[in-house]
Amino acid sequence: MMKKFIKKTSDYGMRLRRKRFFQTIVPVACIIALVSGVISFMWHIREKFIDDRIMTQELWESGSYQEVFDISGKILEEKPLDYESLVLRGFSAYQLALGQITDPDKAVYIEECIHCLRKAMLVKSTAMDGAIQYVLGKAYYGKGAEYADLAVQSLEFAKQTGFPGDDMNEYLGIVYAALRDYQMSVAALTEALNSPRMDERLSDALLLSIANSYSAMDDFSMAAAYLTRCIDASKDDVAKRRARFALGGVYFKQEDYLAAEGQYIAIMRDFGESAEAHYWLGEINAARNDMVRARAEWRKAVLLDPAHRSSRSRLALR
Repeated sequence: MMKKFIKKTSDYGMRLRRKRFFQTIVPVACIIALVSGVISFMWHIREKFIDDRIMTQELWESGSYQEVFDISGKILEEKPLDYESLVLRGFSAYQLALGQITDPDKAVYIEECIHCLRKAMLVKSTAMDGAIQYVLGKAYYGKGAEYADLAVQSLEFAKQTGFPGDDMNEYLGIVYAALRDYQMSVAALTEALNSPRMDERLSDALLLSIANSYSAMDDFSMAAAYLTRCIDASKDDVAKRRARFALGGVYFKQEDYLAAEGQYIAIMRDFGESAEAHYWLGEINAARNDMVRARAEWRKAVLLDPAHRSSRSRLALR
């Protein structure tokens, strides 16, 4: 009787142990399978992520900015704080902004550039900070004069890091002028002008910009010196013409009417008839109280350009 009882108890124990075994092993097996599937999926995503990152870098080096912009955007949909993708999307957005024809289209890319680069700098600080601030400064400049203070902050930061932006000082000179800090503008533009990598075309623009800053400070002698230098050194007729007009204006402000007159006459001698030159010749004669000659010059201006508003206003024409 005892043997039969023991046998029954053993059968029950075996069934209980089997039940407990399956209750333990099956869930564990399911968990292992699930984890394995997740790991496999994550590894696939990681490989795709790495491939996309490599692709964006290769596309950037080849100048394919639209593709970089699109791919980095897709990466950011899955990883919104991925530093490298934020930087690449910001940089490519700026390059795309430069290629836009209309201001609204340009503004869209500029805003995306600033958004991504500011976000990247919040994620972490790296050796790329100088390059990021350099592009940010140029992007702020692209938003207009009201953002000149932010442009200066970013560009000065980039300059202090030693980032080698070839046009860094040129942009600093322009944005300082927008802030009416003409002394800092002249300092930055002069540094740009003295760069060993300066080309002739940019040299003309810098000479004109430096002269404008000096003129804004009422330092007419320095303004005249830089304008004369542009006229003498430039091989570009457009730059020479602009410099002569500006120099005529400087002389007019100094009330050196004979020298101003010489510049406007030289413009028409070298570049042909000009409504604007005749207008200023009229202003010179008016300053000399010779209204007959003044009105004659303004009439010449209107004949050359019937829509010349300043001359029409002087002649009381509507």
